[in-house]
Amino acid sequence: MSLGAQLPALLVLAPLAASALTFIAGRNVDRYVALGCAVVNTALAVALAARVLDVGAWRYEVGGWGAPLGIDLVADGPAALFVLLVAVVGLAVTVFATAYFHRDDPNAYGNGHFWTLWMFMWTSLNGLCLTGDAFNVYVCLELVGISAVGLAALKGDARALRAGARYLFANMLAAMTYLLGVALLYSATANLDMAMLRVVLAEGGPGESGAAVGIALMVAALVLKTALVPAHFWLPSAHSAAPTPVSAALSALVVKGTYFALLRIVLGMTPPGFVPGLNVLLGVLGAVAIIWGSIQALLQTRIKQFVAYSTVAQIGYLFIVFPLAGAGADVMSLALGGVLLHAATHGLAKSGLFMAAGSLMDRFGTDDLNRMRGAARTAPVLTMTVALAGVTMMGLPPSGGFGSKFQLATASISTGQWWWAVALGLGGLLAAAYMFRVLAIMLSGPADALAPADAAIRLEWLPLGLALAALFFVFAAPLVNELAAIGPLLASGAVTP
Repeated sequence: MSLGAQLPALLVLAPLAASALTFIAGRNVDRYVALGCAVVNTALAVALAARVLDVGAWRYEVGGWGAPLGIDLVADGPAALFVLLVAVVGLAVTVFATAYFHRDDPNAYGNGHFWTLWMFMWTSLNGLCLTGDAFNVYVCLELVGISAVGLAALKGDARALRAGARYLFANMLAAMTYLLGVALLYSATANLDMAMLRVVLAEGGPGESGAAVGIALMVAALVLKTALVPAHFWLPSAHSAAPTPVSAALSALVVKGTYFALLRIVLGMTPPGFVPGLNVLLGVLGAVAIIWGSIQALLQTRIKQFVAYSTVAQIGYLFIVFPLAGAGADVMSLALGGVLLHAATHGLAKSGLFMAAGSLMDRFGTDDLNRMRGAARTAPVLTMTVALAGVTMMGLPPSGGFGSKFQLATASISTGQWWWAVALGLGGLLAAAYMFRVLAIMLSGPADALAPADAAIRLEWLPLGLALAALFFVFAAPLVNELAAIGPLLASGAVTP
């Protein structure tokens, strides 16, 4: 087997090895191990995307044992895109974290175990994006959850521990719910490979009702993991209490990984109409999330809480694809390309926005938005980052957010489901309201009235680069749409051995 065919396994093994190495390496070496791994992972992710575009989708049999006895990794277009997103944002987070954690007491932040947990979470995210087995999704979800909770509580103060405990509770509840769903699904079908399950479920049989209940439980668990309204109670506190690099990773990557698992199960594994009303319900919850999250972001007075609630709103856009899934191949292709474009764009913009928010907190010595007046004069690069990320979240041209919302709105209107387009438009207006409110604060106030804290970290250009990448990601829309068509999420795709 060629090296290219081994890429799915390498993308899991490389960060896993780095996690072990950072654990045993000295305190002055671990960050360099993580940096090296981040570069290698990015190269592997680019190679995976290039190979998928060249030869199409394929399956990798772990240990030589094929499904259903063994576990297959699926390398298709959407998986390649999500792995590439994890790699690009992960590389940026790693570079940012080398300065962020090195500036303080080396014994702070979990006694230096950030790098081990971070590499472990990267391993789990890659596995979650690539697995083609419903039970292995549970394993990866647990690993992502354990590492994410540890990272969220890394500061060790009372606020971080409370947020971590809430996050842990949500993860345990979701994991047990998902596992119960898997048990019901397996008892009804005696199969856990997603591609095979689609065929088995489409044929129907005596266990159909049990399988439908199992899938519903699995979807409910992933909705909680993805923090879709009303299951978002854990996200704002966990994301805002975590150290800045962790906040960026949680918002940009963790919720995207669980969303991708949901996308696989609902669109790739479950036949249309198998769970009545499921797709419409997910769309309704997505529309509610857009409105509710935006209103909450508008009301926040602390910068990280503001960014966290904007994530709740932006997650909602990803769920508009589900009620459009049964409207035909052309509509589905347009909608799927739109949500994949939105996921990638939001991942870039939100990681840059969280980094900028954390850097502003360092500069001003507070997270109170009202005490950041005049930031445009003392921190112009960070203010520009906030503004450019806002352009993406509002969906203004030429941003990637504009491209994704345009595709989703076009798909909605073309099927006569105009109400989803209304939700998209209203979400854009509300995003403009909360972004302009924050920018008005940063642009107001005399410069001599400011007393920013000395910043030991000056990585201001890195979040600006991420915001710029999100702004111009609309030009990658043809590539994203091409990747969306390679795989089992669309009828035109095929997974080849």
